[in-house]
Amino acid sequence: MISIIGGGPSGNYTAYLLAKAGKQVEVFEEHRKTGTPVQCTGLTTSMLSGLVPISKEYLVNKITRTKVYSPNGDFVEIPLKDNYVVNREYFDTHLANKAMDKGAEYNFGKRFISCKEGKQITMQFNDNSEKQTDTLIGADGPSSLVARSANLFGKRDFYVGMQARVKLESEKDLIDFYLDEDWFGWIVPEDGKFVRLGICARTDANKHFTNFINKVSSKKDIVEWQSGIIPIYNSRLRTQKDNIYLIGDAATMVKATTHGGIVPHLQAAEELAKAIIENKNYEKLWKKSVGRELWLSLLMRKTLDRFSKKDYNDLIQMVKREKIKQIIGNIDRDKPSKMVPKLLLAEPRFLKYSFKGLLSLF
Repeated sequence: MISIIGGGPSGNYTAYLLAKAGKQVEVFEEHRKTGTPVQCTGLTTSMLSGLVPISKEYLVNKITRTKVYSPNGDFVEIPLKDNYVVNREYFDTHLANKAMDKGAEYNFGKRFISCKEGKQITMQFNDNSEKQTDTLIGADGPSSLVARSANLFGKRDFYVGMQARVKLESEKDLIDFYLDEDWFGWIVPEDGKFVRLGICARTDANKHFTNFINKVSSKKDIVEWQSGIIPIYNSRLRTQKDNIYLIGDAATMVKATTHGGIVPHLQAAEELAKAIIENKNYEKLWKKSVGRELWLSLLMRKTLDRFSKKDYNDLIQMVKREKIKQIIGNIDRDKPSKMVPKLLLAEPRFLKYSFKGLLSLF
């Protein structure tokens, strides 16, 4: 028996892949249904379509361009390959239904508390029940109780993400990003009438969010509040201990640049399923598949975290060059290993910023 804790994208997709291969799979989700509460913009790159078929069942919007604003109000507009805005509740449910169609069993309202390790793992739940399993997968988010119980949690750092669904007229195919010291913000349209408006910050998130809301909208237009902590990728964390595995936010598999994780989570799920089915080394597989991209995203974030307002203002001016816009627009954000070398070759002035990122690693 393979037991998966958490019914988010990484847990559901892993369940689907394992059940499709004939494995006996059981998923335990603490909430009464998948996809809630929402703590994500639901924005993904075009790489999503290479992992799961895009379906009207969960697709909310398609994005084809972005405006990126500097602290002084200047901006650059960049065309994008198709980006997708998904309804996370429907997306998670879509993946769960695919897993159930292949035979995976789901237990809702069942919260994992801890486990006793061994050849057979004994899991304890919030209703004082226990259950044994051969393999345990922690897909239970940034505060992972599986990681804590198995002594895999290690040292972790987090950002705070705050978001709201807001009634606000917008251009349907356009995302706005706002760059500044200590935080960045976004306006992601669901349609022409409602947007997902939020910020991410290491400190003072409430202050930055309030200021941002006041700048671009009004509190009276908020129809739903959403917030949560976002793990910062740590390549040194162990993600496997004997027959216990971690994936997704539980393994800090999040792009540090945008703090998105849907695509790398699904990619890692494919490697986890392969590792279990073919008895291969999970950590080697997922790090080869997505580890380099996550590490480069972390380096870029550490660089941006050292930026002053002037640095951001200067950066937007450099990005206005047509060649730079084409590079950024034609390469998915999930592939910084393809983007960064081309940017450095096209604009050597980016090198001065890369040194800031390298210094931050020491």
